[in-house]
Amino acid sequence: MHKDINHLVRMDLNLLPILDTLLNEKSVSKTADKLNVTPPAISKSLNKIRDTFQDQLLVRSGMSLELTPLAVRLKPQLRELLDNIQTVLHQNIELNGKELPRSFNIVTNDILMSKLSYKLMKKSIQENTNHIFNFNYDNAASCVLRSEDIDLYIGEDKSLSPEVKIRTIGYSECVFIANKDHPVFLMEKSLKNLKEFVLIVPRNKLKEEMESLYRERGYKRKIHGISAGYLPIIENIIQTGSLGIVPMYVVDVLQRMNIEVDFFKPDFELPKVRIIQAWHPRYHNCSSHKWLRDISKDLLDF
Repeated sequence: MHKDINHLVRMDLNLLPILDTLLNEKSVSKTADKLNVTPPAISKSLNKIRDTFQDQLLVRSGMSLELTPLAVRLKPQLRELLDNIQTVLHQNIELNGKELPRSFNIVTNDILMSKLSYKLMKKSIQENTNHIFNFNYDNAASCVLRSEDIDLYIGEDKSLSPEVKIRTIGYSECVFIANKDHPVFLMEKSLKNLKEFVLIVPRNKLKEEMESLYRERGYKRKIHGISAGYLPIIENIIQTGSLGIVPMYVVDVLQRMNIEVDFFKPDFELPKVRIIQAWHPRYHNCSSHKWLRDISKDLLDF
């Protein structure tokens, strides 16, 4: 044990985040990209880390790197250690929390942004918190919350880094949407009929579930458009006469905007979309961050 402690004391603690990223990415080049340094610099750091632990930690297996047994054991312990360090460094925020003005960076999609942003600002003014809310578009990256620049993800369920905290806000059923004068509204809403129309879907789990539904029924999907956001889907539907599939919370916004698009439920069951909050553990005990999580959940009202 004494020898292990001496190794840790001699180790440059700046290497720990590098090791954490290496164990997650299992790639020198990807780690370099994520940390915005050169691959040779990461390789040099890896050699120092290997020397400290007296283990290769990552070994070549074909075209990729694999974790050694020691690295597998270290991975969760290292993540917990770094989270604890972050908690200590954020004690000043935790103690004062809501009373201190703070700038929050929130990642979400275009529709939830429109539903939430003005409500958050009004609530902050009412409670005199003087917080600032910076909204960012979801870029679909699973590791987005590892950046200290991002406080909170609010959106549809998706693959995220294993260490993040997740809370379900609610569920939204899905519906088809089309131009109000589209001939589909005069037809039987069976999958056999609907499969003949061009379909626009969002780039998320809903796309995967719809493709599975088509396959299970023995139909070839006719998806001609995959969109990163919901507003482009609406524009495509208006301009091309296509059909779209969106969660009901999107329709609620469209109806308030008086857009010439209507919705219908088909004769078969569509999947429901889970709406979540996700955040990095370093913010879990921060009082101002907890205020943000709780108030945003209440304001979205799923």
